[in-house]
Amino acid sequence: MFWRSFNIPDFDEAGHRLAWRLRNTLSWSPPVIHWPRTLPALMQTLPSAQRSAAEILATRYDLRHWASVCDPIGFHESFYVLDVLDRYAGFPDYPTPYLDIGCKNGSYLPGLQTWSGSPWHGVELDAYRRYWTLTTRRAHGEFVARSLPECRYIAGDLLDLHGSYGFITWFLPFLHEAPLKIWGLPRQFLRPLDLLVHAWTLLAPGGCLLVVNQGEAEAERQSQLFQELGIAAQALGRVASSLSPFQKPRFGWRADKR
Repeated sequence: MFWRSFNIPDFDEAGHRLAWRLRNTLSWSPPVIHWPRTLPALMQTLPSAQRSAAEILATRYDLRHWASVCDPIGFHESFYVLDVLDRYAGFPDYPTPYLDIGCKNGSYLPGLQTWSGSPWHGVELDAYRRYWTLTTRRAHGEFVARSLPECRYIAGDLLDLHGSYGFITWFLPFLHEAPLKIWGLPRQFLRPLDLLVHAWTLLAPGGCLLVVNQGEAEAERQSQLFQELGIAAQALGRVASSLSPFQKPRFGWRADKR
């Protein structure tokens, strides 16, 4: 009873707000040190059951630049997003540039760029989260983006982003409070409707928005948001990939802007 009277979740929220202010104030990062690996060496880091699928994709796409920027995690995630786009997005014939919302540290940017062969911008709200090396997500994202033609890593809020994008990907938008708590983000950033409205304004006529949710509850909430805004989104069902490094099921949506 004593702890309930002090409302522990509020203490958590205050801590999240403080941590947010600190990491966005102390934003300097040491340079990223990357030890390049060969593509065969990176391929060996994949689970053995997934290598055959990866090798098939490697015969269809040019992966030569991956070795200079990918660590094993980024290599795996790049293969995953490349496979998802290859299966569900169709031919990448959209006005450039393209946009990825919530790109973390840019680790899978090589997969996005390889699929389209086009410039990508990645935007990340929590860009100053640090690793044990003291480097930030932003430092890693900018390191990756510099290696890819005309790609950019943007540290900031999606709502502050302006421009026009022919194709937008959005993997795991925050639709409920629980994921924000897991990542230590303040509750103020739970704005699913406002963010979807703005993402739709950024999408050029003739463009496509591809959204991937985690779990059925988030997919159901995503459906409600599309309906509230009158966006005719096609439900793709379960987004299956033999290259997925993730355990929970994922569900996809595709919305084409006429």
